[in-house]
Amino acid sequence: MRRTTSDQEEWDEEPAEVRALERGFFVGAAGPDLRMRIIADMRDLAAFLEEHPELPISPHTRVDVSYFPRTSHDEAAFAEVAEAGARLGRAPVWEGEHYVVEHHRGAGRYQVVAIPEHTRARHRAWLTYTGHVRPD
Repeated sequence: MRRTTSDQEEWDEEPAEVRALERGFFVGAAGPDLRMRIIADMRDLAAFLEEHPELPISPHTRVDVSYFPRTSHDEAAFAEVAEAGARLGRAPVWEGEHYVVEHHRGAGRYQVVAIPEHTRARHRAWLTYTGHVRPD
């Protein structure tokens, strides 16, 4: 954002959320190296489980990979979910108070989830009571 003083123009650093909307999405995402390491870790775990058929796996097992936009601005978070939906070819939906887009493959799920600020605030308030209020 540009602001003018008496003698010169100065540039203020805009919040990351504003810059993200102007030049792209997924500012809070893992970088390429970390992304590849996470994917390799998932493959290593799958290979380990294949190599050890004696280890049980629950019939209820699910594998979730989630991305939560790192922004305090609801509009930017919702825009990231919508952008992920466009890339997945799926429409985001409201699940309770979460704005979500998902892709499923069997027991696996990839999701992008935006939690509105009012919902996060309510959760933070609830956490202040956790462990402090005990029934008699």
